[in-house]
Amino acid sequence: VEQGSTQHQQVLLDLQQWQRSRLDATYQDLRAHKRYQAACEFFLDELYGGRNAQARDQQLERAAPIMRRFLPDHLLAAVGDALRLQAMSLLFDFEVAAFLLEEDVIDQATYADAYRAQGDWSGRKDQLRLIRELGFLLGETVQHTMIHKLIRLMAVPAKLAGVGLLQKFLQDGLAAFAIMGEPKIFLETIDQREQEALMAIRSGQSTPFERWIGSGPPPIKVARSA
Repeated sequence: VEQGSTQHQQVLLDLQQWQRSRLDATYQDLRAHKRYQAACEFFLDELYGGRNAQARDQQLERAAPIMRRFLPDHLLAAVGDALRLQAMSLLFDFEVAAFLLEEDVIDQATYADAYRAQGDWSGRKDQLRLIRELGFLLGETVQHTMIHKLIRLMAVPAKLAGVGLLQKFLQDGLAAFAIMGEPKIFLETIDQREQEALMAIRSGQSTPFERWIGSGPPPIKVARSA
């Protein structure tokens, strides 16, 4: 993602803050269950929420040759899908932020307007498809207990090798899905709500998340350059 202007970068941060609040509110029922708490934090906040992870992603370049030697194909695929999902989410946020530069606040209405202006509907569908595929892939991977144990044992060597952030990312993701177990309800809930919100935005609604969070979350004042 290109850097953009200082104001663009600040609006991007404001947008991501608002979006994390939106996701937190939309899935409060899932977060209230111990079974789903860790999965919400990893999947919704870390990946779909577009949290920036440049340092960790740079570590991937150094770790890739080692990972190909020691990790099974399905876990490598999960790593690739996770980073692709996060990159996709960051790019969409960056593009949506450009349409919020002239707004006074970020709320459901201005977010929906900017989302429509960005207008990559097929890309958004791909994003939701990737969420489903990655979720089921992680759910399958955690069934292999030796893989989970291997990732935990890699903690100290990975830190010494300068790829500790990447190892922790893998460990946290697998641990979250191990706690959750069967991911079907979790993934179908996310898919259904996000698909409904996507259709509501595309149809011109100004409060596309009203069904789950009313008029919230609280608006965030858009940053202005000095």
